Amino acid sequence: MAPEPEYYRPVPLDTDPRRAGHPGAAYGSPFGRGPGVPAPPPVVHVVGGKSLALAYVLWFFLGWLGVHKFYLRQPIWGLIYLVLGGLGWGMAGIGIGFLFLVPWALLMFLDIFTMPFRTAIVNASIARSAYRY
Repeated sequence: MAPEPEYYRPVPLDTDPRRAGHPGAAYGSPFGRGPGVPAPPPVVHVVGGKSLALAYVLWFFLGWLGVHKFYLRQPIWGLIYLVLGGLGWGMAGIGIGFLFLVPWALLMFLDIFTMPFRTAIVNASIARSAYRY
């Protein structure tokens, strides 16, 4: 397998002494900071964040399996959806499936409104982990 190209590796900006404005940069470099002025925090672009549109598509087509919860990093809730949906639809033929389908349907309905917040929380978590690099 080929080695990873260098441009794929994240490089912290504040440690490059050739960068303009770095405390070790040559005198008179453009955009330089004066003495005692702290460096601004580096800008982090999150690559690979979770998509709200994809979360809704997974909810619509595979929500009864809890796939959207696994996608949004909630594996315990994904298993709960899987058990409730599976038992509910499996026991619907003998008439007691509603005991499992009612809570499952309520959770699915609530997901319509809570999915944007959950996606934002997951993306913020991804951004924080990328910033700690």
